[in-house]
Amino acid sequence: MIQSTDNNNLIKLCATEVKDTFQRMAAFTAIFKNLPVAESVKSKMVGKATKEKAAWYACIVNPNIDVLLLSEYFDAKQSRNILLKKETDQYQITISHFAELRTLNSHQSVYENLLTEKDEEVVQTSFDLFSTHKVVRETCPDKIKKLFSQWQLKNTTNTEFETLLLQFNDWHALNNFSFNGQRHLVLWFNYQLWKLFGDGALFFNVEHFFFHHWNKESRDNVMSIKELIKFLSDSCSKLQQDLLAMYRDEIGFNDFQPEQKIANNYLTLQGFQITDLPVNADDYSVHLNKVIAKKGFVSNEDITFKVQLEKLLVTLQQLAASGRVKVVIEQEKWWAGLIAGERKTDRLQSYCNVSISTVEPEWEMLQQVQPIRIQPVKKAVETVSISEPQLPRQKAFFG
Repeated sequence: MIQSTDNNNLIKLCATEVKDTFQRMAAFTAIFKNLPVAESVKSKMVGKATKEKAAWYACIVNPNIDVLLLSEYFDAKQSRNILLKKETDQYQITISHFAELRTLNSHQSVYENLLTEKDEEVVQTSFDLFSTHKVVRETCPDKIKKLFSQWQLKNTTNTEFETLLLQFNDWHALNNFSFNGQRHLVLWFNYQLWKLFGDGALFFNVEHFFFHHWNKESRDNVMSIKELIKFLSDSCSKLQQDLLAMYRDEIGFNDFQPEQKIANNYLTLQGFQITDLPVNADDYSVHLNKVIAKKGFVSNEDITFKVQLEKLLVTLQQLAASGRVKVVIEQEKWWAGLIAGERKTDRLQSYCNVSISTVEPEWEMLQQVQPIRIQPVKKAVETVSISEPQLPRQKAFFG
């Protein structure tokens, strides 16, 4: 059980519930980190998720922002509303600087560096290209300093994730369970999640959840934490489903043969981490292994350069001899895919309901396969879409 004292009330949560949520979040963020797609694609996905989080952040910390303004914000790159633009820009800039905060070793120093900005007066009056603009930092309030000191004095056996949830609850309670003006609290919580899970944590739209389910000044501590844990757990399932759907669409999963689909599913279950395939600098194993690590198998259609059949034969024989890869050679094509079961001695092998053929490939048929193919055109990559409620398109004042 994890516990924390707040106003002499003991907050108790089921350890299994928290542990399961942590494992789900870790699994999703690991899949995102290892997903074999271009980093530029991942950056666009993170950018889209961050933009959506910024919108709901603006609404919960600034009650003067009308939720009706979000329709235009989601459809366009920027908003014409000054307040919304200022809050969302500030949020996205802070998120982009998370890596720089890792050098700070205290909650107070993180607090004072979350919302740093250049002194406007200095910027307007100085034209010296060699000068450095003064950076303005917000001073941590005394009541927040006291709270941070209390955290340091606590001896706990809780995990980092459990501690984060309880500290967030303590800070939120200090603000009478209101997010009005509490920019540091929301950004700090996102930063702590980012430290635990990396960029994958930026897909968890806690701001949207807080706006619709937790933006009240009277909360029940136990139910609040349980609802937050359930939201994070449910989000993992939806986000992972969307992420894998995008990935499968890119690689053309629906066009694979049944055994190729099994190989791809196995790769996915392994978190896209296959490290023990044979590698030889004198053959084509590096190129073939790279393709296998991307989609679970490699075929003659993935060879876009001229090859020597003798070297290709040696490469495929080594893959087959490893026990990790099954090689199939047919009249006009060949493919080599991962075997769903790491070893023949795997303790779960007896429960496998897929028959794995151990027949030696007909290596002589490789001579009949054309070694050069034109790389198939890939489908356009679609980013993960985080579903949001449809907002009414009503006219609103744009200040």
